[in-house]
Amino acid sequence: MRKKEKTVLALLAAALVLLAASAVLADRSAVLGRNEYYQTQVEAVQRLEACFEAVRGYKEELGIPMSGEDLHQTGMIGLPYTGITTTQGALEAKRTTAWPDMAALCVRMLYEAGVRPGNTVGAGFSGSFPGMDLAVVTACESMDVRLVCISSVGASTYGANHPELTFPEMMYRLERDGLIATKSAAVTLGGYHDVGEDMDPELVAPIKRRLEEAGLDLVEQPDFAANIAWREELYQREGPIDCFVAVGGNVTSLGLGESGVSLGQGVLHSAGAVRLDDSSGLVQRYLSRGLPVVNLLNIKKLMADYSMPFDPLIWPPIGQSAAYSSIRYEKGWIGAGLGGAAVLLALCLWVRRRPEPGRPPLGEAEKTEMGG
Repeated sequence: MRKKEKTVLALLAAALVLLAASAVLADRSAVLGRNEYYQTQVEAVQRLEACFEAVRGYKEELGIPMSGEDLHQTGMIGLPYTGITTTQGALEAKRTTAWPDMAALCVRMLYEAGVRPGNTVGAGFSGSFPGMDLAVVTACESMDVRLVCISSVGASTYGANHPELTFPEMMYRLERDGLIATKSAAVTLGGYHDVGEDMDPELVAPIKRRLEEAGLDLVEQPDFAANIAWREELYQREGPIDCFVAVGGNVTSLGLGESGVSLGQGVLHSAGAVRLDDSSGLVQRYLSRGLPVVNLLNIKKLMADYSMPFDPLIWPPIGQSAAYSSIRYEKGWIGAGLGGAAVLLALCLWVRRRPEPGRPPLGEAEKTEMGG
């Protein structure tokens, strides 16, 4: 092996060692610190607690008893089954999403999705996770983000399934009473075909009357393709939106198959081409266009991903859960490593181009070979 090649290999090896060393030093510099938007998170949680208190008052006014399964008496836990219950749901997940720190987590996920003050977020809310729905609302309002949401009546077990107080009605009353500023851009019944075909008609009729009296725009569109098109048009007209949030399992959000669930939970960014077909929901469609999505359905996995307890018996004080902090690294080590490696690579290039002693420069060698 010639001296030049040995020098190049030595420089490349030094660059690799330098990068590895800077990565190790950066990892050792890791510290856990409060998020830069910590105060926004605290504000969102406080707003959410005020909403929970108001909903408890609405239930008392309507004679709806607090559920014995609502261990923290949030007002966000419904019944095992009613005539507007659409699917099975996990009680532990419902209690977890009634934890006020969900608002802090929503602020964090929206920031991680790239949402910033002044942006517009589109959301699809089912009645299955009323606590998480309101967490998204208070997170957006605390971030000074405009929210365009479509809310649904139907709810899975232990969700907002009291026929006398559905989730769209909760939102309506909270906005009317000044607890939130966001109104439902439209309302659907949810459930089968998104028009409540699996609900008790005797319960649906008075719900529809109340929604109409409240001035809410109830849309009943059983055709899946037409429903998707209507929602996309609404989000575009009221936006355009910079991020889409799906809470619960409404068929228009996740689609007709399992692909919406398989894409993952929490903050999603399109890592490549997303295959679309006639069964694709809004999650897949927006990802295919490069729009970030926050998917909130598998709550147990979501909690694990953010190092937060699932269905905690005791809630820590505001500001102390993992939602409020993240690991930070000393960027100087990475910068030094990259800078040093760049210098070594430049030296490699210089050594390769430098003529060896006793040999003419490349241009002169070519002339000699051509008889110049």
